[in-house]
Amino acid sequence: MEKAEQARRTPRSRWLVDGFLVAMYLVLVALNTPRLRPFTDYRPYPVGLFDPRTGTYRIPPNTVVPFQNYHADNWEQLVPALLTILLLPLLRRRPLVVAACLGLTELTVSMQQASGNARYFAFVAADIVVLNIALNRPRQTSLKAGALVLAGALGGIITFPPGSSSLLNTHVVVILLLTTVAWLVGNSIRERRADAVRQRADASARAVANERLRIARELHDMIAHSIGIIAIQAGMGNRVIATQPGEARRALQAIEETSRDTLSQLRRTLTALRHGDTEGTPTDPAPGLADLDKLVASTRHAGVLVIVEPSGMPRPLPGEVDLAAYRIIQESVTNVVRHSGARTCRVAVEYGQEAVTITVADNGHGVLGSGGTGFGMVGMRERVTLVHGEFSAGPQPGGGFLVRARLPVPGFGTVFGSEPVPDRPGDQSSATHSDTGSDAGSDAGPETNSEKMPDAVPAPTAPDRTDGDQ
Repeated sequence: MEKAEQARRTPRSRWLVDGFLVAMYLVLVALNTPRLRPFTDYRPYPVGLFDPRTGTYRIPPNTVVPFQNYHADNWEQLVPALLTILLLPLLRRRPLVVAACLGLTELTVSMQQASGNARYFAFVAADIVVLNIALNRPRQTSLKAGALVLAGALGGIITFPPGSSSLLNTHVVVILLLTTVAWLVGNSIRERRADAVRQRADASARAVANERLRIARELHDMIAHSIGIIAIQAGMGNRVIATQPGEARRALQAIEETSRDTLSQLRRTLTALRHGDTEGTPTDPAPGLADLDKLVASTRHAGVLVIVEPSGMPRPLPGEVDLAAYRIIQESVTNVVRHSGARTCRVAVEYGQEAVTITVADNGHGVLGSGGTGFGMVGMRERVTLVHGEFSAGPQPGGGFLVRARLPVPGFGTVFGSEPVPDRPGDQSSATHSDTGSDAGSDAGPETNSEKMPDAVPAPTAPDRTDGDQ
């Protein structure tokens, strides 16, 4: 009840304070402007004013000449402009009220036939307020404020022109230009700020989306491989538990090791996500091509022999390239285990002068029936695109499936930052493979191979490479 009563009293108190400030401003302006009014003064010329060029008197002797004078000096002419300070607290809440008060002041000062200096001092103060309103308020509000100030200034200048009437057009043009420039400067700065805020928001949204995709790829590659191995081992153990208990025991041990390793990786990933960063979180280094032996061992337990064939001069790779190469091999081998039916597959790692080329081939024969909706092939393509490489995947002419990725390496003669090179016309697109995928853990590629189990696989025949691939 007390909060509600306070909320009701707050707007009323604000209205009282704002009304008091406006009334004080208008009263002070009304008290000060009469001093800006000119009066007629007289200057005597007892000896006259003689012009030696013409030899005559321009003003005869003993003549009194009337002229216009002002009581207000330069400081007093600044008072209407200085009184604008009283209205500054209202700028945030009631900008149009402030603009209307300033327009009324301009008209009042002009009605007193004040000097041009006094009028322009008040007008410059009003233009500064217009600039502030255009800087912080929407365009519609700032336009209304500029129109109110302009109406008061132009009305006073046109109705009560200062000095010679021949200068009226000049005064009008100057007032229009000053008000227009003040509004344009404030509005352009406001729009530039708003555009910068939008760009920062878009950049943050893109960063969040990229991070979500990165986490999704890591979880998919980490879990899909392990679950595939566990499923194969569980199926084999279930078939031989009655006749070959030793084989069943080894299958259960492989399941235990794989599941423990997967749970450990998953726990570290979720802990990092919960904390918002990895500071203070115990994590292992990201996997790379140096961990292929462990991948080969886990795949061998699932009944698929992976033959790794390195070529070229092995060398350390940047972290993102090393991780991308490992994950591509892991996903391809997982698809071979789960979908191809092949007993062996060959993994070729070629260290070229400008890039590392990964080739994974098997001799499976594809999945029968309708395809699935997995993300394995999409994830591999994304990883290759992020490092500006080339990717291709599709059935081989002699049977089986071939996955090939070329990953440029900075320092090998290649610099990141160029546009990704599109797949060769002969390469199969991911849309071709997505029609024959199997499950949510995989997308296509080797996933399009069936549960047929041949005993051997011929060496993969990599597609023709360009000179940069050698």
